[in-house]
Amino acid sequence: MKSSGRTRIPSLVLACAIGLLAGCGHDAPSVTAPAVDKVAGTQINTSEGPFGGQTVAWYEAQMDSHANPQSADNPAWAEALWCNGKDAKLNATATADEVRKRMGTISCQNLFQGVSQAQGPYAGHDHAWFKAHPKERGIQSGWCQAAKGGSPMAWGGACFATETTGAGVY
Repeated sequence: MKSSGRTRIPSLVLACAIGLLAGCGHDAPSVTAPAVDKVAGTQINTSEGPFGGQTVAWYEAQMDSHANPQSADNPAWAEALWCNGKDAKLNATATADEVRKRMGTISCQNLFQGVSQAQGPYAGHDHAWFKAHPKERGIQSGWCQAAKGGSPMAWGGACFATETTGAGVY
């Protein structure tokens, strides 16, 4: 990421945690991550973000379990906000140097990898399934658009299937 001028940052990886930063900078070994499948209940290292210390699989599962990846209750979104030094309204809360340090943490690196692997709440379904399930197609399409910052997704999987099913790109 460039440190000067305006750079476009994917909306999913913008900004800081929503009220979850109260303990930032302090290890909290007794705190555990919220439940999602097999990767729930792991310890949180708040010096690496509000949900720091989680695996790539945990962040991916968080993304896939929310119909809107930018929802306030999505821990991956809260972590993305923290990594990018933003608050819930996308206002800067950290200096450029602090953001660079955050981006270098294992937590932020795992987050970005997990986000890039996430496919949404209806991952694994194809054109035929989405054609037979228009409500779910709409939810998946909304997820894909939110994950890409409001524009249709340009990558494969369930997002591609929703873009090319029925009436075309949503």
